[in-house]
Amino acid sequence: MPSDLTPPPANFRRRLLAVMLVTGLVPLVLLGFIARRALEDVLSVSLTPVEQVLEEVSAELAREGRSQAPLEEARLNLAQAELARRALARRTPWLIGVLLLVSAAVLTGAAVLLGRALTRPVSTLTRGMWAYARGELSVQLPAPDAPRDELQFLLVQFNRMGRELAAQRERLKAAEQIAAWQDVARALAHELRNPLTGMKLALARLSRGDAPPDATRLSESVSLLQEEVERLMRMTRSFSDFARLPAPRFQPVALRPLLADVCALYQDTSPVPVELQPGPEPSLSADPDGLRRLFGNLLKNATEASAPGAAPVRLAIEILPSAVRVSIRDGGSGISGVLEGPALTQGLFSTKPEGSGLGLPIAQKIVHEHGGTLRLEPAPGGGTLALVELPQTHHAPEGA
Repeated sequence: MPSDLTPPPANFRRRLLAVMLVTGLVPLVLLGFIARRALEDVLSVSLTPVEQVLEEVSAELAREGRSQAPLEEARLNLAQAELARRALARRTPWLIGVLLLVSAAVLTGAAVLLGRALTRPVSTLTRGMWAYARGELSVQLPAPDAPRDELQFLLVQFNRMGRELAAQRERLKAAEQIAAWQDVARALAHELRNPLTGMKLALARLSRGDAPPDATRLSESVSLLQEEVERLMRMTRSFSDFARLPAPRFQPVALRPLLADVCALYQDTSPVPVELQPGPEPSLSADPDGLRRLFGNLLKNATEASAPGAAPVRLAIEILPSAVRVSIRDGGSGISGVLEGPALTQGLFSTKPEGSGLGLPIAQKIVHEHGGTLRLEPAPGGGTLALVELPQTHHAPEGA
């Protein structure tokens, strides 16, 4: 499972709410401003001209000697209207402000409720995609049986996609297991053919009917049978050891001293010198026993591929931006092309009399458990170059 995945951002709901508030509040504020200006214009109309008209009418009635009682009532109504106009003019900004605040609160509440309703399916899909990115294909999202809109339809289809992906992964696992068994069957058939042929020939020599076996022939046949049985036993132990490789225990490891110890083990038995080149001294999180087995297998292959008197086997350490690379170069006949990934575990057989063909698969398994890579390629000028890259911080490989 990848461990460097970052959680999905949660900004969609906030952005949607911001857009809804802006598109709702801006027209509301503009409408309030226009309404305020309109009311202010209406309420700014003065009643002074009306008062002047009433004064002229009052003077006319006085000259004619008529009663001014109706005129006094009109003046009283006019004074009340003027007082009401002035009070309304003073309170209009406050009324408009309160109306805007209430409208904004109602609009905000509606935007929040609508935003939640719209983004809830999106958030659910986001959590589902995050779970799928972590490899949890069994996660099913809450979805109705009969979708009523496009978002609910997406939830239903997402669950269907998850079930299909989970089924495909199971089929892929089964196919990989079958392919692995086929590789094992081919490897066993290849490895068992030679010792079984030798045992068959030895038994045929013992079972000749033309004459009883003499002591020499009997001894040779028994010796051949013992050699082939011992060879089968070594193969059985090798496959058993491969199947029972212990789980890695990660801890801080100083890489250069570990490689120096591994080189010292092969220095006396190797037909060529083994040299650890000077360079950086990195530390990384790793299983020290697994690394010893990993570089021991690669160094053993390199020394056995080098003829006596050939160039030394050289180990070098290089610091990469997020990993450490260890290169092992031998002076043997080399390989025809690049080997990496599944190519390192296909055809588990060896051309060496004492070999089991499991050195590279074991090395590949250990590198995979450390979240790294192993690559074999032809070295410039001849020989083979083994490149091991290990992350400085342990990441569990997917499916491990």
